[in-house]
Amino acid sequence: MSVSRAPVPLTEQDREFLEAIRTPGSPENLAIQALEGQALGPETSTASALHTLVDVARKAVLVEVMTTGYAALAAAQDEEDSAFRRAARRRAAEVAVD
Repeated sequence: MSVSRAPVPLTEQDREFLEAIRTPGSPENLAIQALEGQALGPETSTASALHTLVDVARKAVLVEVMTTGYAALAAAQDEEDSAFRRAARRRAAEVAVD
């Protein structure tokens, strides 16, 4: 795994949010803990907190990409596809009974 460091411009709102996710018991901290499965604390560096946020965002984006892809796939299915799946399920059930 290659690690790179990049300067990240932070607004006052960004800095306040980073402080909130590192404050034990805050709603933001609890949300990060639920999403990432790890607790951040006051000792967590800004770089580690930003990395955690990037990880949470990456996962959320991938879930959205998959959801959109599955929805597009489902929308593209026609009656012929449905008939094929029904027939395949019937054949699988018949084979399982034999």
